Amino acid sequence: MRTKPIIIIAFTALLITSCIKDYVGHVGNKIELTSDNYLYEGHLYRVYLDQEVAKLDVTIATLQDIIANNQADQTTLEDLKEAEQAKEIFISEGATIKSLGQVGRIIPQPRPPCPQPRNCDFTALEFVLAASTIEKLEILILDANGKTVGGGVIDNLRPLSGTGGQIKFSELKVDSYEDPISISVRVFDVNGIARSYILENQ
Repeated sequence: MRTKPIIIIAFTALLITSCIKDYVGHVGNKIELTSDNYLYEGHLYRVYLDQEVAKLDVTIATLQDIIANNQADQTTLEDLKEAEQAKEIFISEGATIKSLGQVGRIIPQPRPPCPQPRNCDFTALEFVLAASTIEKLEILILDANGKTVGGGVIDNLRPLSGTGGQIKFSELKVDSYEDPISISVRVFDVNGIARSYILENQ
Protein backbone atom coordinates (compact mmCIF):
# COMPACT_ATOMS: atom_id res chain seq x y z
CA MET A 1 0.00 0.00 0.00
CA ARG A 2 2.79 2.42 0.83
CA THR A 3 4.87 1.42 -2.19
CA LYS A 4 2.85 3.52 -4.64
CA PRO A 5 3.34 6.90 -2.88
CA ILE A 6 7.07 6.19 -2.47
CA ILE A 7 7.42 5.43 -6.20
CA ILE A 8 5.47 8.57 -7.12
CA ILE A 9 7.63 10.73 -4.82
CA ALA A 10 10.85 9.23 -6.19
CA PHE A 11 9.69 9.74 -9.79
CA THR A 12 8.70 13.35 -9.08
CA ALA A 13 12.09 14.06 -7.48
CA LEU A 14 13.81 12.55 -10.52
CA LEU A 15 11.80 14.76 -12.89
CA ILE A 16 12.58 17.91 -10.89
CA THR A 17 16.30 17.07 -10.78
CA SER A 18 16.35 16.44 -14.54
CA CYS A 19 14.57 19.71 -15.26
CA ILE A 20 17.00 21.68 -13.10
CA LYS A 21 19.94 19.94 -14.77
CA ASP A 22 18.55 20.74 -18.24
CA TYR A 23 17.94 24.35 -17.33
CA VAL A 24 21.41 24.93 -15.89
CA GLY A 25 23.50 22.70 -18.11
CA HIS A 26 21.80 22.76 -21.49
CA VAL A 27 19.21 25.50 -21.94
CA GLY A 28 21.86 28.01 -20.82
CA ASN A 29 23.87 27.17 -23.95
CA LYS A 30 20.91 27.86 -26.26
CA ILE A 31 21.14 31.64 -26.31
CA GLU A 32 19.46 33.91 -28.83
CA LEU A 33 21.91 36.11 -30.73
CA THR A 34 21.07 39.34 -32.53
CA SER A 35 23.20 41.82 -34.47
CA ASP A 36 23.51 44.01 -31.37
CA ASN A 37 23.72 41.71 -28.36
CA TYR A 38 27.15 40.09 -28.80
CA LEU A 39 30.79 40.71 -29.59
CA TYR A 40 32.86 38.08 -31.38
CA GLU A 41 36.53 38.19 -30.45
CA GLY A 42 37.39 37.09 -33.98
CA HIS A 43 35.70 40.22 -35.37
CA LEU A 44 37.57 42.44 -32.92
CA TYR A 45 40.87 40.84 -33.86
CA ARG A 46 40.15 41.17 -37.58
CA VAL A 47 39.41 44.90 -37.19
CA TYR A 48 42.70 45.29 -35.30
CA LEU A 49 44.63 43.43 -38.01
CA ASP A 50 42.97 45.52 -40.74
CA GLN A 51 43.94 48.70 -38.88
CA GLU A 52 47.56 47.53 -38.61
CA VAL A 53 47.69 46.57 -42.31
CA ALA A 54 46.33 50.02 -43.23
CA LYS A 55 49.06 51.69 -41.14
CA LEU A 56 51.71 49.52 -42.76
CA ASP A 57 50.39 50.39 -46.23
CA VAL A 58 51.02 54.06 -45.45
CA THR A 59 54.52 53.28 -44.14
CA ILE A 60 55.35 51.13 -47.15
CA ALA A 61 54.14 53.79 -49.60
CA THR A 62 56.22 56.45 -47.85
CA LEU A 63 59.35 54.30 -47.91
CA GLN A 64 58.82 53.40 -51.56
CA ASP A 65 58.56 57.11 -52.41
CA ILE A 66 61.86 57.74 -50.66
CA ILE A 67 63.48 54.94 -52.63
CA ALA A 68 61.94 56.13 -55.90
CA ASN A 69 63.42 59.61 -55.31
CA ASN A 70 66.89 58.11 -54.74
CA GLN A 71 66.92 59.34 -51.13
CA ALA A 72 67.08 55.92 -49.50
CA ASP A 73 69.87 54.56 -47.36
CA GLN A 74 70.38 51.08 -45.91
CA THR A 75 68.04 51.82 -43.02
CA THR A 76 65.25 52.77 -45.44
CA LEU A 77 65.62 49.46 -47.28
CA GLU A 78 65.60 47.50 -44.02
CA ASP A 79 62.54 49.39 -42.77
CA LEU A 80 60.70 48.62 -46.01
CA LYS A 81 61.54 44.93 -45.75
CA GLU A 82 60.37 44.80 -42.12
CA ALA A 83 57.13 46.61 -42.94
CA GLU A 84 56.38 44.26 -45.84
CA GLN A 85 57.09 41.20 -43.69
CA ALA A 86 54.90 42.52 -40.88
CA LYS A 87 52.07 43.12 -43.36
CA GLU A 88 52.35 39.53 -44.62
CA ILE A 89 52.19 38.22 -41.04
CA PHE A 90 49.06 40.27 -40.24
CA ILE A 91 47.34 39.14 -43.45
CA SER A 92 48.28 35.52 -42.75
CA GLU A 93 47.01 35.80 -39.17
CA GLY A 94 43.71 37.24 -40.41
CA ALA A 95 43.22 34.22 -42.66
CA THR A 96 43.23 31.92 -39.60
CA ILE A 97 40.26 33.63 -37.93
CA LYS A 98 37.21 31.39 -37.89
CA SER A 99 34.20 32.93 -39.61
CA LEU A 100 30.89 32.58 -37.81
CA GLY A 101 29.42 31.55 -41.15
CA GLN A 102 31.49 28.34 -40.97
CA VAL A 103 30.25 26.96 -37.68
CA GLY A 104 26.97 25.31 -38.71
CA ARG A 105 24.61 27.60 -36.83
CA ILE A 106 23.07 30.66 -38.43
CA ILE A 107 24.32 33.62 -36.38
CA PRO A 108 23.32 37.17 -37.35
CA GLN A 109 26.34 39.18 -38.41
CA PRO A 110 27.12 41.83 -35.79
CA ARG A 111 27.44 45.45 -36.70
CA PRO A 112 31.05 46.60 -37.13
CA PRO A 113 32.79 46.23 -33.77
CA CYS A 114 32.88 49.40 -31.73
CA PRO A 115 34.85 51.71 -31.90
CA GLN A 116 34.05 51.48 -35.63
CA PRO A 117 31.70 53.24 -36.21
CA ARG A 118 31.91 55.72 -33.36
CA ASN A 119 28.48 54.81 -32.05
CA CYS A 120 29.55 52.75 -29.05
CA ASP A 121 26.11 51.89 -27.71
CA PHE A 122 26.46 48.75 -25.64
CA THR A 123 23.01 48.80 -24.05
CA ALA A 124 21.92 45.63 -25.89
CA LEU A 125 25.21 43.77 -25.29
CA GLU A 126 24.77 40.45 -23.47
CA PHE A 127 27.39 38.00 -24.73
CA VAL A 128 30.92 37.54 -26.01
CA LEU A 129 31.78 34.74 -28.46
CA ALA A 130 35.20 33.21 -29.01
CA ALA A 131 36.80 30.34 -30.91
CA SER A 132 36.96 27.00 -29.11
CA THR A 133 40.77 27.27 -28.90
CA ILE A 134 40.44 30.20 -26.49
CA GLU A 135 40.41 29.42 -22.78
CA LYS A 136 40.26 32.87 -21.22
CA LEU A 137 39.68 36.47 -22.33
CA GLU A 138 40.21 39.88 -20.85
CA ILE A 139 38.13 42.57 -22.53
CA LEU A 140 38.41 46.07 -21.08
CA ILE A 141 36.30 48.98 -22.29
CA LEU A 142 38.31 52.20 -21.90
CA ASP A 143 37.11 55.79 -22.00
CA ALA A 144 38.88 58.71 -23.69
CA ASN A 145 41.20 59.03 -20.67
CA GLY A 146 42.16 55.35 -20.68
CA LYS A 147 40.05 54.60 -17.61
CA THR A 148 38.37 51.19 -17.50
CA VAL A 149 34.60 51.65 -17.68
CA GLY A 150 33.48 48.09 -18.42
CA GLY A 151 34.45 44.52 -19.13
CA GLY A 152 36.91 42.36 -17.23
CA VAL A 153 38.37 38.86 -17.15
CA ILE A 154 36.18 36.16 -18.74
CA ASP A 155 37.20 32.65 -17.73
CA ASN A 156 33.86 30.83 -17.84
CA LEU A 157 33.58 30.31 -21.60
CA ARG A 158 31.36 27.36 -22.51
CA PRO A 159 30.30 25.70 -25.79
CA LEU A 160 27.66 27.48 -27.84
CA SER A 161 24.96 25.05 -28.95
CA GLY A 162 24.62 24.38 -32.65
CA THR A 163 28.24 25.17 -33.49
CA GLY A 164 29.71 21.69 -33.15
CA GLY A 165 31.98 22.82 -30.33
CA GLN A 166 33.72 25.37 -32.56
CA ILE A 167 32.50 28.47 -30.69
CA LYS A 168 32.33 29.29 -26.98
CA PHE A 169 30.41 32.06 -25.27
CA SER A 170 30.02 33.88 -21.99
CA GLU A 171 28.06 36.80 -20.60
CA LEU A 172 29.39 40.32 -21.20
CA LYS A 173 27.31 43.30 -20.15
CA VAL A 174 28.53 46.87 -20.14
CA ASP A 175 26.83 50.24 -20.09
CA SER A 176 26.40 52.66 -22.98
CA TYR A 177 29.12 55.27 -23.28
CA GLU A 178 29.08 58.41 -25.40
CA ASP A 179 32.76 59.30 -24.97
CA PRO A 180 35.29 58.05 -27.51
CA ILE A 181 36.53 54.70 -26.27
CA SER A 182 38.97 51.94 -27.04
CA ILE A 183 38.83 48.23 -26.37
CA SER A 184 41.79 46.38 -24.86
CA VAL A 185 41.82 42.63 -25.48
CA ARG A 186 44.01 39.86 -24.08
CA VAL A 187 43.48 36.31 -25.28
CA PHE A 188 44.78 33.11 -23.69
CA ASP A 189 44.43 29.95 -25.75
CA VAL A 190 44.23 26.36 -24.51
CA ASN A 191 48.00 25.98 -24.93
CA GLY A 192 48.70 28.94 -22.65
CA ILE A 193 49.77 31.19 -25.51
CA ALA A 194 48.68 34.80 -25.07
CA ARG A 195 48.18 37.68 -27.49
CA SER A 196 46.97 41.18 -26.82
CA TYR A 197 45.82 44.15 -28.87
CA ILE A 198 43.97 47.43 -28.58
CA LEU A 199 41.20 48.69 -30.85
CA GLU A 200 41.35 52.46 -30.92
CA ASN A 201 38.61 54.87 -31.93
CA GLN A 202 39.39 55.91 -35.49
